[in-house]
Amino acid sequence: MPRPLMPPWLRRGLEAALVAAVVAIASLWGDRLSAGAPYPFPGGPAGALQVAPAVLAIGVLTTAYPVAMAATRGDAVMGALAAFLVACDLTIVFIGGHVSLERMAVVLPTGAFIALLALGPTAAGLVGSQVGASLGFGRRAGAIAAVASAVGAGAVLVTIGLVA
Repeated sequence: MPRPLMPPWLRRGLEAALVAAVVAIASLWGDRLSAGAPYPFPGGPAGALQVAPAVLAIGVLTTAYPVAMAATRGDAVMGALAAFLVACDLTIVFIGGHVSLERMAVVLPTGAFIALLALGPTAAGLVGSQVGASLGFGRRAGAIAAVASAVGAGAVLVTIGLVA
């Protein structure tokens, strides 16, 4: 049997990153957040709902899938980190617009804004999967990662809805 060209953790990470990036990019293009001029980010729940699909896709998918499909704890962590970084990079490259956060007087690239918002849920999912499951990989750890990431994403989106 021929040896695989890439390690399993990298293959799983790239699979998760591709799916998460496609969902994030499509949702941001659909909301027209990839336009050329700086887009004033709406305050309240409207702003949270605009970025929710992208934050959930990058925050949850990049953590849960590699952890659930991993064979070792190291594969789980490396796959989730690779998936998050690649998904964020693809989103930053393909979403060219800028978001204007008027209350903070900051203009950020839209992809970088989404990556910053998804960082918390990804960290919550990765920590939850490693602490909550005895092995740190497999289906149970993947389920814990998905729930922890979703709770983290919900907290980020509620905070955006209240603060922005």
